[in-house]
This record gives sequence, C-alpha cells and structure tokens, in this order.
Amino acid sequence: MELKPEHYELTIALSAMEAAMAGLWYPSESDALVSLVIYADPLPTTEALAQKLAAGDDSLQIQPAEAFFRPVLNNPYWASEQGGHLAQKFASLRDVLETHLEDLHSIRIGTVNVTLYLLGRHPSGCYLGVCTHVTET
Repeated sequence: MELKPEHYELTIALSAMEAAMAGLWYPSESDALVSLVIYADPLPTTEALAQKLAAGDDSLQIQPAEAFFRPVLNNPYWASEQGGHLAQKFASLRDVLETHLEDLHSIRIGTVNVTLYLLGRHPSGCYLGVCTHVTET
C-alpha cells in the first residue's frame, strides 16, 4: 500500500484526538469515559453512518456537534476548579475535532441508557470521533 498525504494526516489527527481525550469523561448519572472511534466504511454521509450505528433503533437523533458539548460548556460548575476544569478539556477536544474533521455531528441512540457519538469525516474518507454513554433518568 502506498502511503498518501491523507494517511499521514490521519495519524496526526488520531494522535491529537487521543491526547485531547486522555482520561476525559462525560458527565451524566454514569460519568462514562470518552473513547476514540474510527469507521473506515465508505459510507457517503453522516446520516448513513448514523443509521448503520442505530441498527433500526427509532430513538436515533442526529444533531449539530454543539449538542454534544452544550451540557458541559454551558455549565459554570464544569469550568471551575471544583468541577475539574472539565469545560476547558471539552473545549480543547472540540478544537482538535474541528481542526481535523468536517461535517461534525452528534449522534444519540437510546432513551435512558444513551450511546452518544460525536463524529466527522476526515480527508482520508474515514469517520472519526468519540463515543461515550450517558444515563438520563
């Protein structure tokens, strides 16, 4: 396989994402860690990928990326020392994702136990992003 510039850029993007999300957790009743996800399927759109991830679950919601960040970035507690400066960490993650990905969207699957994705397309054609789980009762 011949390495192309977008493959080199992919390794840079993955390294930056891993650094930005190291030890990062998403606040909810379950406080789950944020994990890196990579989808190399040649799907044409975020909506097609979301449909595949949901596997027929009719709770699927595709939202702007801001919906993923809003609960953390708009809460003063998470910006404080007491809140672990979580807002600043999520702002850094947002900046990394916006630098390396296009068409960034939040994908929610589930109602009480929600799988939450934040995915965008990398110039290599892969979809990259993060995944976590939230509990909403």
